[in-house]
Amino acid sequence: MQQRGLGIVLATVILTALVPAREIRAASHQSESHPQAQESGRSQVHLPIADFSLTDQTGRPFRFQELRGKVVLVTFIYTTCSDVCPLLTSRMVLVQRDLKGTERSSVYLLGITTDPEIDRPQILKSYAGRYGVDFSNWSFLTGSPGELAPVWKSFRVQVQRKARGLVNHTPLTALLDKAGIMRFAYFGTSPDHRSMLRDLRSLLPSS
Repeated sequence: MQQRGLGIVLATVILTALVPAREIRAASHQSESHPQAQESGRSQVHLPIADFSLTDQTGRPFRFQELRGKVVLVTFIYTTCSDVCPLLTSRMVLVQRDLKGTERSSVYLLGITTDPEIDRPQILKSYAGRYGVDFSNWSFLTGSPGELAPVWKSFRVQVQRKARGLVNHTPLTALLDKAGIMRFAYFGTSPDHRSMLRDLRSLLPSS
């Protein structure tokens, strides 16, 4: 059977440092023509994320450290992706739209590119605009390959450039607590936004 778009890439992610004697399941990219082939996996983890500096969709410097004190939801995408990344971005949009007014000031969303060759700031801004993203608590980040590589590594995201505009990468959405520690990892093309909201709210102070 022929695969279209990205086809299938096995992105085996073993986070033994996070949960003793436990592997977080391997995840695969699936094309839109096979939506039933990949379900989302959810794992509780404990992975401190190192500080990093990238560039946001406006061209301004963005430092991860400045989000300390906020719960952060992160996903990895690239703008020329035609199958997996639109699904991941759509789930993030659902989370953002379901945040209550009091939650928005305590939650921040990030989309980090896996294709810096194409995804310059204006490209990311246009991509986000197609999804009706509210930039008040969501930034899309890019940088040089040298700046992005340690970020991908910190999140245990594998990135493989196949050709111009064609990238295989781990389909990860990560939820971080206010101290910058990844607490939940969602693998797959269609993470359940309701599950992400429940986990997110569990990291916020009780009302």
